[in-house]
Amino acid sequence: MLKSSLLAGVIGFCAALPAHAQFYQGKTLSLMVNYGVGGNIDTEARVIARHLPRHIKGNPSVIIQNVPGAGGFHAMNMLGLNVTSKPDGLTAGFFTIGAIGPLIEDPALKVKIYDDFIPLAGVSGWTASYVRKDMVEGMSKPEQIVKAKRIFIGGYSRASSHDTRMRLALEIMELPYDVVTGFPAAGDINKAFLQNEVNMTSSSMPAYQTQVVPNIIKTGIGMPLWHYPVYGVDGKPAGDPGLTKAGIPSFVDVYRAAYGKDPAGPKFDAFMLMNDIGTKLLRGFFLPKGAPQNAADELSKAFLALKDDPAFLEEYERITKEVPEMIDPQGLRPVFEKMKAVTPEVRKILKDSVSG
Repeated sequence: MLKSSLLAGVIGFCAALPAHAQFYQGKTLSLMVNYGVGGNIDTEARVIARHLPRHIKGNPSVIIQNVPGAGGFHAMNMLGLNVTSKPDGLTAGFFTIGAIGPLIEDPALKVKIYDDFIPLAGVSGWTASYVRKDMVEGMSKPEQIVKAKRIFIGGYSRASSHDTRMRLALEIMELPYDVVTGFPAAGDINKAFLQNEVNMTSSSMPAYQTQVVPNIIKTGIGMPLWHYPVYGVDGKPAGDPGLTKAGIPSFVDVYRAAYGKDPAGPKFDAFMLMNDIGTKLLRGFFLPKGAPQNAADELSKAFLALKDDPAFLEEYERITKEVPEMIDPQGLRPVFEKMKAVTPEVRKILKDSVSG
């Protein structure tokens, strides 16, 4: 009897260990998103929220908390400064990472991505710009944009990477433009685009495939302009061959077709740095600094497990028309190092672009 009681006690103790390790048992995880309902990242976050709980020990509920504003900075400040939450592992951030804030040390961004958050995972992804075809009479090729008399950009915030990359691209192309900014989400910009209130904007590929292609490209209202290149393994600008094949050339290809040479100079260097960071880390998944390490480990493992989850991949690809390219925390380090190592010349160019 004694041995049986002792054995039962040992088994009971061992069984209790996994339960204790189930940090999220019976809890709700809030996933803070830094743009409004209906936008690119909101769509992706909602697919993630439906499948993530299966991979978290304890199977918690996951709810989306949209916190738009300040070009994505508002939510990042809220999470990093623990304004409406505590660093208890129950509120995480799924953010569009705007490279411009860290690169210029924007005072509107009160936190440092690489210091004030625990990086859990990331998602890389390309971004494409598109224009109304009536911008230039008879426009059929991207390089004909050089004939545009006035370009009206649709954006989120002057200090956002979305707006800054478009401004820099048009300045490198030496084209006139105005900016109509302050839109809360991609759907709002596309509505303005259809109403001819703006005639150029850009989008990450999930929303491009699901919103832009059926409503703007296939209807003949608009056409793809270019996708933003990154630095390749040889250190030179490189685009995505798949996008080029699909009829969305890289910015460098369009510039070359228009001017017969490759773009160069300090402004182009600043543009390329933003593209490289913004493409290789399009979305970031974070907990605030000070959150329990066991919560961070569990969420990171669960998020990365989604890339091998057939049900998640089927729904994500069906809704976004894209395959998610996920990055582990170690893969984020080179991106963070580039944020820290920006040169004074590039920082000045970016600051001047934001300040106008």
